[in-house]
Amino acid sequence: MFDRYAALFGVETIRRLHVQKRPGVTTLAACAALWRMDQWYGGQPVPTQAIAMVAVEPTLRGQGVGSALMRAALDEGRSSGAALAVLCPSTLPLYHRLGFGRGGVSCDWSAPPAALGDGSDIGAADGATDGWISPADPLDATPLARIRRSLLAVNNGLGERNEALWTLALCPDGEPAELFLLNGPDGPEGYIALLPPKDRRLVVADFCAPTGRAIRLATRLLTSYRAQTDRVVWRGGPDDPLALMARDIGVQMDARDEWLLRVLDVRQALTSRAYPDGVTASLTLVIDDPLFPENCGNFHLQVAGGGGVIAICEKDETPSATLGIAAFSSLFTGHASARTLSQTGLLYGKEKIINILDALYCGARPWMVDRF
Repeated sequence: MFDRYAALFGVETIRRLHVQKRPGVTTLAACAALWRMDQWYGGQPVPTQAIAMVAVEPTLRGQGVGSALMRAALDEGRSSGAALAVLCPSTLPLYHRLGFGRGGVSCDWSAPPAALGDGSDIGAADGATDGWISPADPLDATPLARIRRSLLAVNNGLGERNEALWTLALCPDGEPAELFLLNGPDGPEGYIALLPPKDRRLVVADFCAPTGRAIRLATRLLTSYRAQTDRVVWRGGPDDPLALMARDIGVQMDARDEWLLRVLDVRQALTSRAYPDGVTASLTLVIDDPLFPENCGNFHLQVAGGGGVIAICEKDETPSATLGIAAFSSLFTGHASARTLSQTGLLYGKEKIINILDALYCGARPWMVDRF
């Protein structure tokens, strides 16, 4: 898997850390892959550094090598203009010490095909009962990216895919999945990629259905496999449309993994995401970040019309909340509410500021299906 990731993301994305083994001799101690992508929050893209393939030489673990590599990676991300850093962890303590907070989830779902229904009444309320399914080329992600963009705009945490991520999504085992477009009168409204049934399991490699019609077509397609499979498995968010629209028992969440996020640039993060249109607020965030002094101090945020600006307050009378960078990162994505952070002692502020923060970060629960 490591070799495949290195080939997909490119050797230019890999950062290496060497340490002295003995006088005059160095050895490779750790490596990681870094690349830029936009991750969406509140309907706006936020520049993000993705981190993957983090590996430390086994004989050097526990000696601070991993921390040194990650500190350099985070510094590079901030210097290059990224507001956030995101990764899928194999361990938590290292990343928590570096200021990462829990950012969102990836959920593994499964159900018998018959439990999903045939989709006959999904979309009926808005007249979206027509449509058809057509095969497509899984090696051409350009039309899929256009479809997926509407999903990014109404969710939190989803990232723009580069070529490597599209390959992992549509060719998870190295071979192309079978791709189908979910079409409406004006063209494709969604898509679904399926792996060949194996051991009576049908794996959905990738799925995007932003409309009721697309969901109906997808469920109709999946149900058609009921003679060949006992279980359909797919990856999605906590409010997954296939799970919510199931017409029978048997749908279950088999796994729930958390990915981690760290705010690299507080000012840029606060002003690059969008906020609920109907919320007007003025508040102060008092943030502590042991790694980046620029992220420490008071940030006066004013929000109106869905946008946020950092204001200079000569006389600070705005309600304030005090929190560390990891807690702020979880609050930023909406994965942890201000009230929960307050109850656990990770955020300090009065009831008024807690209510304001929960109103600002009350959008869709953050999720991301890409694992890297």
